[in-house]
Amino acid sequence: MLSPIVAVLAWIALVSGLTLPTLAPGTANIATLVLTSIGLLLLGTAVGRQAMRQPSAWLPLVAGGLMLFAFAFTAREPMSFAAIIFLVPLFVAAPHAALLGQLGNRLSLTAIGALALLGASMGAAIAAFDVLALGLPRGGFSVNNPIHLADLALALGFVALVGVLGRWRGRAIFLLGPVAALLAIWFSGSRGPLVAFVPLSLAALAGAALHYLPRRRARLLIGAGVVATLGVGAVLVGTGLIDRMGPFGDIVSLLRSGEAPDDSTNQRLIMYRSALAAFLASPLWGHGLWQFIETTASFAPPGVAFPAYDHLHNDIADFAVSGGLLGLLAYGLLLAAPLVGAWRAQGSQRAPALFLAITASLGYAGMGLTNAMFGVLAQTLVYTVLLSLIAVLASRPGDAPR
Repeated sequence: MLSPIVAVLAWIALVSGLTLPTLAPGTANIATLVLTSIGLLLLGTAVGRQAMRQPSAWLPLVAGGLMLFAFAFTAREPMSFAAIIFLVPLFVAAPHAALLGQLGNRLSLTAIGALALLGASMGAAIAAFDVLALGLPRGGFSVNNPIHLADLALALGFVALVGVLGRWRGRAIFLLGPVAALLAIWFSGSRGPLVAFVPLSLAALAGAALHYLPRRRARLLIGAGVVATLGVGAVLVGTGLIDRMGPFGDIVSLLRSGEAPDDSTNQRLIMYRSALAAFLASPLWGHGLWQFIETTASFAPPGVAFPAYDHLHNDIADFAVSGGLLGLLAYGLLLAAPLVGAWRAQGSQRAPALFLAITASLGYAGMGLTNAMFGVLAQTLVYTVLLSLIAVLASRPGDAPR
């Protein structure tokens, strides 16, 4: 029988993971970590044992093992190994799932969608308030870095769509998730999340077609959509209209001229070029995660001021410099974990599990091209929550209610 205290803690964990990250990221981080530690006590239960067997829970541990193995070749002091702490939140999906799993069927798709929609909406409201009421140049500064706020709102906005697969009559409201995410991105003035919004939207539409239409018709529709998207893109590029489309125009301008259109992009290019040079200098196991920014800066072009950040604004660069090819393999395992885990789901649980997996993997891969997603605590913990939810869904029988 489920203890009322455990039930309350499980709901608090879900709210902390899906609603609070945009509103109060610090509180969300602390609450999620504390409640996850409580989940460790539940790993011995039937639900906990099932969670530990799920790939979405143990593949991140394999990725962590690869990183530690790479560190063994570059470590010069104990802190070289202790730096793995930045990735530790990814390793606790099993205890988190052990806690959430105690809710049983009460952990419905409607509940997941509602809390995620509330989180994305809070992100949009905060960003809009910062700009319209406080007069800040970019929304999000009052609670977080604007880019981080936009990334979190984007992830939660698309997670909200899983509620459409539930049984609540008013489930169409969850379609507002991406709208809330787009508003948060707009008011935050963040270009990377806006670019990542596009593939997530296309993936969501493709998933809807496969779920609701006959397989052959869905494939034809997806194919037609791909052709139409490529056609529209070609027209926009050919006519020059894309040059007026904000971040998309900036990308095309960069590809055409090889020159950064602004200082922010230029700083990223400096970091990326330095990261490539650092990777080529130690391609197998990198340079370690401890003080890897200082290491990357030493490979900057002569006479160029290396930007002062805590990361390289690109997950691929972060993992390549810190772990080399082993680090890139670890990064690939982290992105694959949701998909492999969701594939284990059965019956009615597979569609929502796969949708959450695609949102996690594709979303974090896209957002990680221009910002760090793994290693930044709030973003990392949201990914852990998604791994946890996938583990719970994959542990359920195929005929379980949604």
